[in-house]
Amino acid sequence: MSVVREYYQLIKPGIMYSNAIAALAGFLLASQWNIDWLLLLVTIAGVMFVIASACVCNNYIDRGIDVRMKRTKKRALVSGVISGTNAIVYCIVLGLIGFLLLSFTNALTFGLGVTAYILYVVVYGYFKRTSVYGTLVGSVSGALPPVAGYTAVTGSIDLAAVVLFLILTAWQMPHFYAIAMFRRDDYAAAKIPVLPVVRGMKAAKREIFAYIVLLAVVAPLLTVFGYAGIVYAIIAVTAAGGWVVLAIRNYSMDDVAWARKMFFYSLGCLLVLCFAVATAPVFV
Repeated sequence: MSVVREYYQLIKPGIMYSNAIAALAGFLLASQWNIDWLLLLVTIAGVMFVIASACVCNNYIDRGIDVRMKRTKKRALVSGVISGTNAIVYCIVLGLIGFLLLSFTNALTFGLGVTAYILYVVVYGYFKRTSVYGTLVGSVSGALPPVAGYTAVTGSIDLAAVVLFLILTAWQMPHFYAIAMFRRDDYAAAKIPVLPVVRGMKAAKREIFAYIVLLAVVAPLLTVFGYAGIVYAIIAVTAAGGWVVLAIRNYSMDDVAWARKMFFYSLGCLLVLCFAVATAPVFV
């Protein structure tokens, strides 16, 4: 049973589920709740399997890094509970299922899946080890699932898809920078050049605040461009604005404690924003 749990953890379920929720929000926004249930099923399942495969691949590639980090040194690929060969087979099977499912959507959505996979596994895998901009590269790939959910319905990219991409990018940057702040020692030990390691905690703090403000600016754009109503705008501005207020009120506190507050707020903020996007057609 413990081995099954280890295989489950290998797909990074937190990442998989959060991206599936974002993809679902994009799908529901595009469909205006006139839902093609089969299309919904293959889209969300496809996104989940593709992300799961990418995460397994990432775990395999990062096993040399993970052994040097306190929070990851007991992962199955590091401890040997799961062999590298089995992980590769697992990755391939998940990927084949995921891309097969996405092939039943449309060419654009399938292409977004391929693009996100390559960005996360190859491009992010490289920049994570070599550049302070690795977080940004990872955030770009992580912002594509809601766009894929949207294009599965529309078959094209419009301003709403662009705004969804901007919202998720602006959300991910402070979320992952916050993790980098309170896990700074781990990243330093593994020689990962995240912002707090390279430029210091104060610089990371300023970047986090800037991206939170950016999120507050881009979140209501769905209403500005006519894809959502005033109810969506109120929810989105409240969620993002609340994050800004929290950041300002606690800015003078200990850097690590502040980062943890930003991280935990980000989790709830994502759920609220996805709910607002998904229900936007209902309240237009």
